[in-house]
Amino acid sequence: MIVAAYAIDFERLLPALSDWLTDAERDAALAYRQLHRQQQFLAGRSLLRWLVATQWHCASGAIAISRQENGAPALSVGGQQWHCSISHIQGAVLVAASPQHVVGVDIETIQPRKRLVAMATAYQDGFFAGIDGSHWPLFYQRWTLAEAVTKAEQGLLLRTLRSPLQDYPTRASHYRVGNLMMCCYSATATVEPIAFRCFPFPV
Repeated sequence: MIVAAYAIDFERLLPALSDWLTDAERDAALAYRQLHRQQQFLAGRSLLRWLVATQWHCASGAIAISRQENGAPALSVGGQQWHCSISHIQGAVLVAASPQHVVGVDIETIQPRKRLVAMATAYQDGFFAGIDGSHWPLFYQRWTLAEAVTKAEQGLLLRTLRSPLQDYPTRASHYRVGNLMMCCYSATATVEPIAFRCFPFPV
């Protein structure tokens, strides 16, 4: 099972989940000079811990979130390694967790960006086959998929963009809220769609 949760209101999220952060996480957030980066860091950690605790009925103290050498988050529950992914932009965060399935997520604001279109054009023989900037929601479906695949595979984005698209879209779920596009990808979880749940949701 994979569960994903997102939040788009940090003024509500951060006070509500302040008790779900560790002192070490609060200290680590201060390493970021910009306030919005501190908020993103805290939002990702607190939402991920809350999601795991409420979805799988775990004690918050049993959930440890650390950082791998490549910067990706690492999740441990009761001493067992789980899979997780975190993505954030200014004012929004998306997290996912699973005890069994490797997972990657990405969240982006749907907006025209010439730099991204130029990159996509350069990879028409790869991941962006048939996609350009003429339909922005479709473009960002493919872009968030590329980012989510890269995180799940612990790879490099440019390497993903060079890859053939193959059946990657069938292993991902997309969700759109307003001008936000979200993607959750797992190579092994293809049985049922991944549910995106907005914080707070009933538990």
